[in-house]
Amino acid sequence: MILPLTKAHIPAVTALFNQAAAEETLYKSMTEEQCERFFLPQDGEDFDKYGFVWLEDGAVIGFSSGCIPHGSTTGYITYVYVKPEWRRDGFGRALAEALETVLWERAEKIDIVFFNPMQLPWWIPDTRQKHDHPCAPGVDMSGPAFLFFKRIGYRCYAYQNSYYQNLENYQYPADILEKIRRLQEAQIEVTYYDRRIHTGLPELFDDLQNEGWRRAVLANDAKGEDALPLLTAIHNGRTVCGYTGPLSVSPEGRGCFHGIGVHHGYRQHGAGKVLFSTLCMSLKEQGASFMSLYTGEDNPARNIYEAAGFKIVRSWADMRKLKK
Repeated sequence: MILPLTKAHIPAVTALFNQAAAEETLYKSMTEEQCERFFLPQDGEDFDKYGFVWLEDGAVIGFSSGCIPHGSTTGYITYVYVKPEWRRDGFGRALAEALETVLWERAEKIDIVFFNPMQLPWWIPDTRQKHDHPCAPGVDMSGPAFLFFKRIGYRCYAYQNSYYQNLENYQYPADILEKIRRLQEAQIEVTYYDRRIHTGLPELFDDLQNEGWRRAVLANDAKGEDALPLLTAIHNGRTVCGYTGPLSVSPEGRGCFHGIGVHHGYRQHGAGKVLFSTLCMSLKEQGASFMSLYTGEDNPARNIYEAAGFKIVRSWADMRKLKK
């Protein structure tokens, strides 16, 4: 029997979620209080949450969860889980369909992707220090959910790779030192942004045409002396021709940045790779112990990350179902 998820179900849902975290998924386990905040609607959220449970003889054997942002026509599936001993009998499909039914009332498509405002943190595998990442950019292709969603009609439309680098002993790769020398020959230096002497930051984002990056960087710059550090590629000691940052370190020790980009007129000099390797060194100096990030399988930025020594630790599928 399927019922809407309520507070009364949270202890059982927490137990199921943590069972999956221990045996099948990378997700970090949660307390009952955390599960309640995550899966049930909370005041001030700009999206509507929905959840369902399947009860068999009064016991919760599975649940589903998803959401749709206010004013959006894209719904999101966050989680579907059924206890292993109850699988292959249609319970998971039924839980997913119950969620889809309420989402289709407003949605034109349902995605499983990083745009979902409900984000689950996960443990990066094979890290002795138990490093984590704050969100999953799709369906883990190594887990059972990948085939499940394919079976119930979801199709892959993009692939994401999660990258990781331990920064404890990080040093510039040898070829990066050579690229730094070549940049100097082209009168380009990677240094921290100084609003008093450097110009061209808005023009850089005009060229990059990424409004998310522009908003984040210019909002940070507007903080003046309280702004987070921003690394830039500077031409002739003055003009900004590339950037990465702003730089920060999370309480978990993760080195964080918002984006990286180089003006089209200054590419092919290796500025992107130098910027990113300098970012890693700078975050290490600020106390970061590791970095983790994700990018599309076909995104040229992966060349920058791999040149800095980052390794793929997980691959994810962005999946979608269209309204019939």
